[in-house]
Amino acid sequence: MKELIQSIISNKLITTVFQPIFDIENEIIVGYEALTRGPKDSELFSPEILFSVAEEYELLSELELLCRASAITRFVELKLTGKLFINICLNVMLNKDHPYGETIKLVEESGLSPQQIVIEISEKSPFPESDILLKALTKYRKFGFDIAIDDLGAGYSGLKQWSYLRPDIVKIDRYFIDQCDQDVMKREFLKILFELGRISNAYVIAEGIETKEEFELLRELGMVYSQGFFLAKPNESPITTYPTLDISIHAEKESRLGTIASLVTSAITLAHKQSVNDAYDIFINNPNIHAIPVLNGVKPLGMIYRNELMESYSDIYGRALFAKKSAVDIMFNNPMIIEHSMPLEQVSALLTARANSEFTHPSIIVENNRYLGVVSPRDLLRSITDSKLEQARYANPLTGLPGNVVIEKEIDYMLSNQKSFNLAYLDLNHFKPFNDIYGYAKGDLLLKTLANCIMVNTNNKYCFVGHIGGDDFIIMFKNNEVELICQNILQDFAKQSLSFIREDHREQQGYYALDRSGNKIFHPLVSLAIGVIQPDTRCYTSYHQIADLASKAKSEAKKISGNNLFICRRRKGQEDDTTQANEEYASTDAA
Repeated sequence: MKELIQSIISNKLITTVFQPIFDIENEIIVGYEALTRGPKDSELFSPEILFSVAEEYELLSELELLCRASAITRFVELKLTGKLFINICLNVMLNKDHPYGETIKLVEESGLSPQQIVIEISEKSPFPESDILLKALTKYRKFGFDIAIDDLGAGYSGLKQWSYLRPDIVKIDRYFIDQCDQDVMKREFLKILFELGRISNAYVIAEGIETKEEFELLRELGMVYSQGFFLAKPNESPITTYPTLDISIHAEKESRLGTIASLVTSAITLAHKQSVNDAYDIFINNPNIHAIPVLNGVKPLGMIYRNELMESYSDIYGRALFAKKSAVDIMFNNPMIIEHSMPLEQVSALLTARANSEFTHPSIIVENNRYLGVVSPRDLLRSITDSKLEQARYANPLTGLPGNVVIEKEIDYMLSNQKSFNLAYLDLNHFKPFNDIYGYAKGDLLLKTLANCIMVNTNNKYCFVGHIGGDDFIIMFKNNEVELICQNILQDFAKQSLSFIREDHREQQGYYALDRSGNKIFHPLVSLAIGVIQPDTRCYTSYHQIADLASKAKSEAKKISGNNLFICRRRKGQEDDTTQANEEYASTDAA
């Protein structure tokens, strides 16, 4: 094995593949991660085994230098653009015998600039307790390289190192991406990471995205930079254009807040060939203007900001230096450019994902790449805040879920637009005896547990969840996973509700409590009934009609003891008891 690894290094038998990193906001490739493979049909083809064997025989430094040289050479040969991400082992970086300055030498000889290189260090390896790593990274930064923490969250002290090392880029470990659309804890953790990135001015890359569902949830949470098999696999000749995915990037969930088009305002613009002096004059004559869009015909190219231009002109030679330049020479060429049909919720997520320095900048709004106007962050946040406050007024105080007013509006919206949906009505069986035996505090906890079971099993993009009041909830489904999701909710509630029940009550499958007449009677354990309707939206015009149908389906579900699901397959408005054959029961026994 030692001879094999020596042969690989001396004969340069490795292969470099590249995996693109995408900016999904602007639909562009912003860089490539260089990955190494050993010789094909060799036991050292896998990079994990290759590097492990090299470390075992103290050849890791030599292998790393070969990998870096290959990555830089192939990056140039393929004429790839953007950043080149190079993985560097901590053990090599901190090895005193490792030759200093080799990476910058390779970069300069290749014709690349240091600003194009990102040094990735993995969080899978233990970081040293001393400041030796910070000193090593400082040397790389002096050359002009960016620093990235790879595999954040994979182990050891990721958040501590983020705070201490202040990386330019953070890559979230695949563990938190894997099935994040089905895991509430991962979802909340990812929200925090995206927010930390914004606060610390670090770019956060979600890597290891393998499914459409993961991608869509991450985009909703504020992801801007992404990497993974779902977008593109590593390849010796990687793609150079944004891929056509099996989803529409701008086809978002229905927005009750409206689209960004509702907030567009006009602004003074500059043609890209106009002089910088023209921009200066606009700022001088219009104290309230803080940004000027730069256009090439009707297509926006960038933005000129008051602060930056005024600072440049404040220098004694500033005016002379900039007088002959055109607007395109000094503009910021990466402003937020947003399609006019994008929902306000998504725009807000994109805005909060931006760096602090860019947070207050207005966004350019387009329609099929034609300039429409601008929207200020203040107007956007005010609009969303007003809407959220209105929603909060009608939220259920116990669970925080939308209450009756919002539920009614949601159903009426779907009916008026004839958008198909399924509706599940959820109700607890024997909840009053449970309250009488265990008390109202436990009753409230049980309701919160039910709400959590519902939220964990429903994807916000395709399901609307409401709390009618008491132990009554509804779920509106805009996809076809109704039965699967309802069964999952039944199973989760069946397990979790037992934690509230005393052992003796579990054994006898119930308890005795007084009825309204004061008689002591036996009540079964609390359970969940779900009734589902699949209405034809062409046949109904109001929320009240749908509520009546849902109540009947719920009543059918409650006829059978235990945790039970009843699905009414009838779609038309007429009553017809002969269609029982098209209706289904499904139960989940809490025992």
